[in-house]
Amino acid sequence: KGHFGSGSRRGGCAEPRPRLGRPMGASALCRCTCGKDFDNGAEPQQTFGSDFDALYEIDYQPVRAPRNAEALSYSVAIDQQLKGDPVRKGKLWYLLAEEKVELVDFSLYVNGFSFHYELGEVSVVLNPFTLVRNCKFQETYSNRSLMDLKIFKLSLFTQSQCYYFGLRGGDDVEADDERQRWVVDIAKAVQLVTQSLYPPFSISVEPLDAVVATLRRLMAGYLLYYDGIGTATVVYCELHPHCDIKDQAKLAFYENELCQRLVMEIRVTVGTVCCEKVGVNCSCFCIDGHQFSSRTCAERKLWLRAISNIKVKLQNCAPTPSGEELRHYRAAIEEHVESLRQ
Repeated sequence: KGHFGSGSRRGGCAEPRPRLGRPMGASALCRCTCGKDFDNGAEPQQTFGSDFDALYEIDYQPVRAPRNAEALSYSVAIDQQLKGDPVRKGKLWYLLAEEKVELVDFSLYVNGFSFHYELGEVSVVLNPFTLVRNCKFQETYSNRSLMDLKIFKLSLFTQSQCYYFGLRGGDDVEADDERQRWVVDIAKAVQLVTQSLYPPFSISVEPLDAVVATLRRLMAGYLLYYDGIGTATVVYCELHPHCDIKDQAKLAFYENELCQRLVMEIRVTVGTVCCEKVGVNCSCFCIDGHQFSSRTCAERKLWLRAISNIKVKLQNCAPTPSGEELRHYRAAIEEHVESLRQ
């Protein structure tokens, strides 16, 4: 299905094949800071909690671990086959270490990228948990010979793989423009991979008459969930409103839109940390250490806004919403969903 990995009902991963060389570790370029001059006005969004990169280091335990449900799963192994011919080729500077760069032939595919350098070939298949964004060196960076590089970061963060590439041009404007084109093209490839994994669906605000557990649904739709062991699973997520007795709301995850089998739940409390992964056109977000990827950036914004509104209700000790209030909440969400379709 689509351009990414291998679909299965149990999430079997492809056998990795050996690769030469290792990407530059994220900590190796601590002296660079990520820029905010994204293309097409794609500015990084404000987080709904602490910085995502710091949050990624926190080992949260799931409230209820996913069961071995018959949900559609995909391997997120990077050592899989690239599809078709390259959609773009060019020369980029590959940053191996703070004091070493190498000019490489970089090829971008619809589902990944490859390049050659001194140790051999690197071939990487993208997955939905990938981000790309501009970076820049701090003014205090010691290696002045690299300061003219316009660099960007490509991170497959669930695999702890991070690559840095740079460009030089006739002048800063030319190099900036070329970097922006690469960043946007790679981000588009990630979007293609992500959207290829989703079944056709529309976000729903109406409960299912035949399923009692959905009667207090606020909104529901498919999300991709990273299970922490190399698999992305398509789950059907349903947001429930707050309850003043329990001082919490909840996210219920089913194997599909029929909502017959619950596979996971996450409690939403005042202390729940929700935040976005900052990247160009990135649709990844995190809820208390659980990694998700939505179908689009707009849908990510809708999920996080709805959860944020619930947290505000909890902070203000608002009473459990009545049936009439639920209808108003659903109408507001449906209005926003309709705006996404236009």
